[in-house]
Amino acid sequence: MSRSSARWWGSLGLSIGLACACSDDPGGAEAEAGDATGELATDTAADDTSDDTTGGETEDGFEPYPWPEEALGELVDPTIGTGGVGYTVGTMNPGPSLPFGMIKPGPDTGLGPIQLSFLNCTGYHWDQTYIWGFSHSRINGMGVPDYGAVQVSPTLGMDADKAVVGGARSLFDHAQEQAAPGYYAVSLLEPGVEAELTATTRAARHRYTFDEPSPEATLVFNLAYNPGEGRSIASEVTIDPASATIRGMMTVHGSYSDRFGGVPTYFAARVSQPITDYGVWDDMATLAPGVATMTGAEIGAWLSFDLDGSEDPNPLSVELELAISYVSIEEAEANLAELDGQSFEDTRSAAAQAWDDELRRVRVLGGTDEERGLFYSAMYRAFLAPTTFTEASGAYRGFDGQVHSAEGFTYYSDFSLWDTYRTLHPLLNLIQRERHADMLQSLVMMAEYGGDLPKWPLGIGYTGGMLGTSADIVLADAYLKDVTGFDVDAAYAAARLHALEPRPNAGRGGIAGYRERGWVASEDSGASASRTLEFAHADYALSRWAEALGHADDAALFGASAGNWRNLWAPELEFLIGRRADGSFELDGFDPEVWASYYSEGTAHHYLWAVPHDVAGLAELMGGPEALRERLAAYFETSAAFLQGSDYSPLMPVPFYWQSNEPSLHDAYLFTEVGDPASTQRWVDWARRRHYGPGPDGLPGNDDAGTMSAWYVFASIGLYPLPGSDGYWITAPIFERVELDLSDAAAPERRLAIVADGAGPGMIYVAGASFNGVELERPWITWEQLRDEGGTLRLTLSDEPSDFGA
Repeated sequence: MSRSSARWWGSLGLSIGLACACSDDPGGAEAEAGDATGELATDTAADDTSDDTTGGETEDGFEPYPWPEEALGELVDPTIGTGGVGYTVGTMNPGPSLPFGMIKPGPDTGLGPIQLSFLNCTGYHWDQTYIWGFSHSRINGMGVPDYGAVQVSPTLGMDADKAVVGGARSLFDHAQEQAAPGYYAVSLLEPGVEAELTATTRAARHRYTFDEPSPEATLVFNLAYNPGEGRSIASEVTIDPASATIRGMMTVHGSYSDRFGGVPTYFAARVSQPITDYGVWDDMATLAPGVATMTGAEIGAWLSFDLDGSEDPNPLSVELELAISYVSIEEAEANLAELDGQSFEDTRSAAAQAWDDELRRVRVLGGTDEERGLFYSAMYRAFLAPTTFTEASGAYRGFDGQVHSAEGFTYYSDFSLWDTYRTLHPLLNLIQRERHADMLQSLVMMAEYGGDLPKWPLGIGYTGGMLGTSADIVLADAYLKDVTGFDVDAAYAAARLHALEPRPNAGRGGIAGYRERGWVASEDSGASASRTLEFAHADYALSRWAEALGHADDAALFGASAGNWRNLWAPELEFLIGRRADGSFELDGFDPEVWASYYSEGTAHHYLWAVPHDVAGLAELMGGPEALRERLAAYFETSAAFLQGSDYSPLMPVPFYWQSNEPSLHDAYLFTEVGDPASTQRWVDWARRRHYGPGPDGLPGNDDAGTMSAWYVFASIGLYPLPGSDGYWITAPIFERVELDLSDAAAPERRLAIVADGAGPGMIYVAGASFNGVELERPWITWEQLRDEGGTLRLTLSDEPSDFGA
């Protein structure tokens, strides 16, 4: 979730959610096979692309399937997750970008002159009726408002009212709005302007077509705006009417970036029409017509054009080309060269092709049109972050505030690690292996220049967001999957350092007590139980990493502390709860359905299952595997009933299994570890159908930089990772055939085919599995099996539970 508390409760009664066409019924074989309300997709049969799903693979390996040429981006709906209410707000923005792009132009909406921090974290919310303008930076799915640099608004004429944030807003209608990968368009009703956006990695191209000729067609550049209540703290702007250019900077100061002084964002832009009027305004919104420069905090500028309708080829259009940089105005000007020699259509076409190229890393056969659309929309969202922070020249600004050169790699920032370590980074380990190595090297460079590995790095600084040291798990998990194109020794040294001792920037809060007594004491730190559980999982990953590196002593040290979660087991309650330094438990007033101060964004029900690395140990404390299975089943049954009942409201947290809460994401897979994989398969299918769907409210909550979307990708293809381990749980895919590109420089032809015999509605149980012709004993596959050249995972599906893996 990674949300601020203000955002959680501020939404009460202030937003209208759109009904999600999903099912609350987990069903069983009969419901899944015959109850249309239990399916996200319609009853329409899947398109029959081919009767043969084998692709010609042999018993011992893999042969590629003859995939047809297909524009996969046409299946993507960028408006999924742009709406929602309360805890189901997705915080997605429908604006265009390239995969992992630096610039993300997109619309910023409001309720008239008001934005709400809990709805407008990325600028846009579906239920709002005004567009304020189009800003150029954001983290999609983020749960706190930030970024939003350089907001541009087309209008007619200029007055002081338009110099106020939100003052140049316009009504719009979703019926006149279009979004696709790399393209966004909307009709602004009040000034009568068709706005279109597209992008390269570092530059955006705008096209504004006015309905009528006008001598005062105007673009307003607001350098004060950040989403919600954030504002710039330092800005400057310079207009050169002779060259039809404008350039400047603003220091973004949002809810996270204000923790380290803000993110200076530089821009350079040029327009396609002669400038006939211009001006700037100061911090008091006092207009200065004809003045070309201004410095301050909440300042801005405007450019006007005489569009008389007499000039070809676009007499009523003005195009704006705008690039950003996190280093300097000069670097922004260099980044603007990405648009040289291109028309708007050229840039749009190139963006669409870039998305098609990335989406082809996973190909699917079968399923309904809706299922394929939901799948590739999830893939699209999973490829929006982290953010490219390397300039076209190779320069980047480090965590020391200085400019460095990325030698042989691309530097990235904006890592929502507490969220993304669970699903997104494991997905990138599979299908973005070389790019992911660059992301890992970026984390290493943050430690190099900032002093520590980050927890939640945004832009050029540490935010301290959330808890744990999730970078440990991300780095360890990558190394165990042979993603090694980063400075492994430096990474391990940095992870080891903050696992053992206090650190000034982004270490483990309460680490001294954790190492001394085996848990974080509740009086030492907030969310003490959650911290202990996160530290234990990180130690598990570190122990595996240390073992792989040959560090036997460290492997033993971290392997032992990976069991520290046991110290939170309160026998009288049979929950993992907060514990004081003297060893006593926080028993007074215990309620497993209420958020306690020793948890982070969750209840005792949620955190009971937060030990995916030691399910056997948890079963032992509960009285054996069957006792755990029964309790886990009751947990899911209770959640399903709660979501169907009158007590459920999206304005309130779900105290049981909660798909929009990261600590819950792996819960259904724990059934497999106690001999009940059929229940894993049943509840994964239920969660996928119940919590995801088409439309603005089609996400379970904040997407958290691709976390929820990556979960959906895994659930759809029938794999799920245990971060910090070498393997993946297997469930039933929704497609007949899935083909993953696992290639990297060491294995350029590595592929994995997942062939699901009998895939279709209601076929949610795995009755048998083999890999490259060798039968598997349980629904689990390891990277060691995949690492050479991949192969074919063949699954036999059924509409009834089987004893496979039991």
